[in-house]
Amino acid sequence: GRRLDGAEVDVDLRPAWRLDDPDIVRDALVFWERLGILPPDVTPEDRARELAAAAYRDGRLIGVSTATISPFPPLRAKFAFMRSAVHPDARRNLVSPALAAFTRDVVERWSAEHPEERVFGLGAIIESADLRQRQRDPVWPNTRLNLVGFMGDGRQIRVAWFAHARYD
Repeated sequence: GRRLDGAEVDVDLRPAWRLDDPDIVRDALVFWERLGILPPDVTPEDRARELAAAAYRDGRLIGVSTATISPFPPLRAKFAFMRSAVHPDARRNLVSPALAAFTRDVVERWSAEHPEERVFGLGAIIESADLRQRQRDPVWPNTRLNLVGFMGDGRQIRVAWFAHARYD
């Protein structure tokens, strides 16, 4: 488990970033297929190459995060932009923020070990309607995902800076 907001989150979090773990990949492919959540132009195999972390409960995959590294011009830096999905039965019990915080930690460690990549933080474009109330808060202490801007359609852009990030 993991502590978040003073509560123990009953979830087994596993790193997947750049590991090509065949068990997590297999479970993620089944998870995405079962929930039917991938966009039509994205193959499950392509998305599996972006796996960052996995959340299990009782040996069953209940959530995954993926990330893609891309420049974020307003902050003049590259970020690992995260997507996450949690099974509907596991929502509203801190699995999503625990998965996001764990993903941040996993990618931050990787980034520190690969300074040549110059990835300065974790980013996210907030899409979940479940987070509408939380979007009123510009600072999210649990995940360190803080508001830095908005997409043209109003979705929030949030980033969590890595401790080792430095501009030249």
